[in-house]
Amino acid sequence: MRLGVVVAVIAMLAPLASADIIEVGGAAVVAEPPSNIALNQWESDTEIRGFFERQTVLFSDLALDHVNTGLVDHESLVVPGLVSAGTAVQSYLFHADSVAGFDALLSGYVVFDQPILGVLIHTASMNGTDDFLGRPGVTYGNSPGRRLELPPGSLDTFEISGDRTRLDFTLKFGAAYDEIRIVTAVPEPGSLALLSLVGFAGLRRRREARR
Repeated sequence: MRLGVVVAVIAMLAPLASADIIEVGGAAVVAEPPSNIALNQWESDTEIRGFFERQTVLFSDLALDHVNTGLVDHESLVVPGLVSAGTAVQSYLFHADSVAGFDALLSGYVVFDQPILGVLIHTASMNGTDDFLGRPGVTYGNSPGRRLELPPGSLDTFEISGDRTRLDFTLKFGAAYDEIRIVTAVPEPGSLALLSLVGFAGLRRRREARR
């Protein structure tokens, strides 16, 4: 295969690089959201529903509410951080809103194939990032209860695994709804291109060996 063809194929492959959810469990499920997920619009007493929002390149630094690995079971353990402008990221949202204000307590987890950079758990930070991290066409609402309430105020907890690929969460919700926005890395196009080159080089060597 000629080099020009290889370069053309890589050019087509690189834009397709993306992070993906590879596993969910417990009460967590992947679901297609309706056009409106504001309070009382997308309810379930048994599911914490998650979905892909957007892939984007940050035009300015992104402030995350928490970035460290490990269990966060108290407000004092929250460690904020920044993702630098120019970084390619993907965002996902997990949403819990009970039927008719039923008092629910659910646990679940999600596993990604790329590292979790951090999460947004506060009302202001999620409202402030809907325009560039939220899914186009989805109305999120801006209820003051749109957040996680960590102990000692409530029973919400979450944990980013040591390898940053898994997020576990326990959410207690009733009259208000709980949401957590997860920001992940995106595979670098250069890495994909390198893998493609190695693959094509190996294919060429095998063909030449058969001649």
